[in-house]
Amino acid sequence: MKLDKNTNILIVGLGVIGGGYASALTQSGYKVKCITKEARDVEYALERGMLQAGTTEVDADMIGEADIVIFALYPTVFIEWIEQNQHLFKPGAL
Repeated sequence: MKLDKNTNILIVGLGVIGGGYASALTQSGYKVKCITKEARDVEYALERGMLQAGTTEVDADMIGEADIVIFALYPTVFIEWIEQNQHLFKPGAL
């Protein structure tokens, strides 16, 4: 896969690490969306232009459109999230 400005990037978890990725990637011109637990984190990031879109719910379309998924979750949460949602990834997603 070639990383370019049309690459759809999804960040799962928008805490310190996920927020840092969102900010840096958006500033570099990439399309960034997120799924996270806290609505206030989504609101904060949207108000500051760090995201194209964000939600606190698992969004099958958002996951299915992602070319690259960045996980910024605790390991135990990551395992559970993958077990429940891996079927939503499109073939070839990183």
